[in-house]
Amino acid sequence: MLLRRKSIFLTLWLSYILILLIPVTGTFILYTNMEKNMVDNANRSNLAMLEQARQVVDNNLQEIEQLGIQIATQPKLQTLWTIKDSEKYIQYEEAVRALRTIRNGSPFIDDFYVYLRDEDAVISPILKTDAPTFFTKLYPLPGKNLEHVRTELLTGYHYLTYLPTSASSTADPATKSVIASAISLPLGETSNIKGTIVMLINEQQILDLLKGIQWVDNGTMFILDEKGQVIISTSNTYKLSPSLLAETQNSNGYETYNADGTTQMLSFTTGTSGWKYISLVPKSVVLERVNEMKTWAIYLIILVVAAGSAAAYWMAYRSYSPIRDLVYAINKGKNVPRNGPSNEYDFIRNSIAASVAEGKALEQQLAGHLPVVRANFLTRLLKGEVEQTELTEDSLAFMGIRLPHHYVSVIILEVDESRDFRIAESDRDRALVRFILFNLSSEFVGDSGYVTETDNNRLALLLNVPDASEETIQSRDRLIAELKGVIEDRFRMKITVATSSLHLGRLEASRCYIEALNALDYRIIHGINAVIHYDDIRYMERTYYHYPMEMEAQIMNCLKSGDYEGVERLLNELYQHNMGSRDTTPELGKLLFLNLLGTVLKVTSALKIDEKQWQEDGSDPVKLIINSTSAEDMLKKVKELCLFICNSVQEARSEQHERWQERMKHYIDEHYGDHSLSLTSIADHFGMTPQYVSGLFKRQYGINLTDYMIEVRMKEAKRLLEVPGMTVLQVAQGVGYSTDIGFIRVFKKIEGITPGKYREMQQREDHLKDG
Repeated sequence: MLLRRKSIFLTLWLSYILILLIPVTGTFILYTNMEKNMVDNANRSNLAMLEQARQVVDNNLQEIEQLGIQIATQPKLQTLWTIKDSEKYIQYEEAVRALRTIRNGSPFIDDFYVYLRDEDAVISPILKTDAPTFFTKLYPLPGKNLEHVRTELLTGYHYLTYLPTSASSTADPATKSVIASAISLPLGETSNIKGTIVMLINEQQILDLLKGIQWVDNGTMFILDEKGQVIISTSNTYKLSPSLLAETQNSNGYETYNADGTTQMLSFTTGTSGWKYISLVPKSVVLERVNEMKTWAIYLIILVVAAGSAAAYWMAYRSYSPIRDLVYAINKGKNVPRNGPSNEYDFIRNSIAASVAEGKALEQQLAGHLPVVRANFLTRLLKGEVEQTELTEDSLAFMGIRLPHHYVSVIILEVDESRDFRIAESDRDRALVRFILFNLSSEFVGDSGYVTETDNNRLALLLNVPDASEETIQSRDRLIAELKGVIEDRFRMKITVATSSLHLGRLEASRCYIEALNALDYRIIHGINAVIHYDDIRYMERTYYHYPMEMEAQIMNCLKSGDYEGVERLLNELYQHNMGSRDTTPELGKLLFLNLLGTVLKVTSALKIDEKQWQEDGSDPVKLIINSTSAEDMLKKVKELCLFICNSVQEARSEQHERWQERMKHYIDEHYGDHSLSLTSIADHFGMTPQYVSGLFKRQYGINLTDYMIEVRMKEAKRLLEVPGMTVLQVAQGVGYSTDIGFIRVFKKIEGITPGKYREMQQREDHLKDG
């Protein structure tokens, strides 16, 4: 006896321990992967902060570029290389005052000045002097002598060329490290260079910005220009190893990098200016906290296993106690010693089997009288005509009804279509349909409920379930799907299914039946042969449907323009908004489609379309909508009417559209040099809206109208750039641009190079051909 009890007890105890080991094992796996996740998170965080620093620097570099363009386009400065030498002395003073008025809004720029190549002179906001005096005595660049400055900064063509300097190599410790940025003058000229704008970027501003990045004090930061030259370094190292440069070939990313036997976390990103930002952090710095957490995790797992084993022993003992008491109660009731079965489970199973056999013998005696009594009782229960006193266990057992659980639900099956199964329209065939559905439903429901007839083509299934959990609802839905599938596949009948909510109490069966009937009314929204749940419609409080006046106007405009795709999109959007969530009542659904039909009839009247052309069968469109079996069928009929209207409009306008498209193209070819030429001006010229003109042109030629206008202008600009003597400004004005700045930006975006560079390339090619 003791050994048998202990065998069950040990089984329970071991089962609880196995359950305990599942989360423990999962925790162990989680902590083994923690290092990789921490490194990845640190890399992503470091890259994100690097991106933030990059964005700030890029924004300031754009301000530097704008400042350079502002200086280059200053009229007082442009005259320095266009007036005579005898008049330049006065012009120098004007240039100094002009530089003084230029406002520098970027904290990154320490100073700026202009170098004039022919005069070998420098003009700043405070003075004008010769280059040797300026770069050796007044404003020497840290770490750069005059020859370095001439070779690297003042010679050749530059456009935002960056030259780093180092204050550590100077004798004056107060000298700041700067980055010199150069732009050649005149702007856009690459051969006939008259001067250079030099702007000095405060390196300390960028270093202070990089200090906000995590682990910067333990790592190293580099910034490379677009040529791969190190211009800023937090470690005074201005040359990177080839292996590190190879790892950062992509625009951005992060990975692990081994440098001098030390594992480093490498993060890098590239800005719009071409500058590359690189961060190197020792991996040991990042994992210092992780290793500490791993040690604590091991101690915690050991503690959890010990405490869990003790708790499992206590829970196994408590679970075994009811089994022991149950065996004792069965022995006492039957007064039968337990000596045959090997353990308590076998004894309980055999005792239940004996009780079931006795019950079956009694049920056989009452089987012949119970169907009629049971059907009558179930019908009254669903209609709310049963009192609480009739729901006692004895009364239910007498009728062969078992409702062991506290929750009930009702499913209504209504036959929508059975003509493929019935041979003839007769009462005999309809009775056969009900008989098949009744027996098939009873087989699927089994012991979970009962089936009864409520109308000629309707059955009600009363389900008795243990709870209202999601698992129970899913089990009910699987039963419905299997039953519906068999009815459709084997007997070729279509049925609509409506379900109620799950309610506590047997008397709630009448409430469940009313809910199922309410759900069945929504067949007009969901369509026939659908499954409709009361839980999906119970909270519907909508007393309106969505059909704003703006959308009606859009539908009418699309119909009048023959745009069926637009009409179909609007109808689908309207259908999805009102019917997609299935929260519209059947009455509102019909009103919505009748309103849509009214919109369509307004358009047919306005366009003077003969109704006889699209009502070939003489059917009344209002009756077609009202007699539809579902909202989808209503939508289909409305779409058919709209398609007919759009086809009629398209046939009438197709020839007219082709003439308009050719006139627009010809108009652009003739007026591309007009500064005011735009999509709006073209639309005004032809008396149309810009959106309509753009869509009309795109459908005909497969290209946007503005893109075609730019294409024509750039083609003519390349021809004018080959004409000797024409400046970039004259070319820009000749193709419809007011200034050369906007023209240069568009030309570089389309061709990939500036107009000056393109002219230089063409001259080189012509020279090679002549040679």
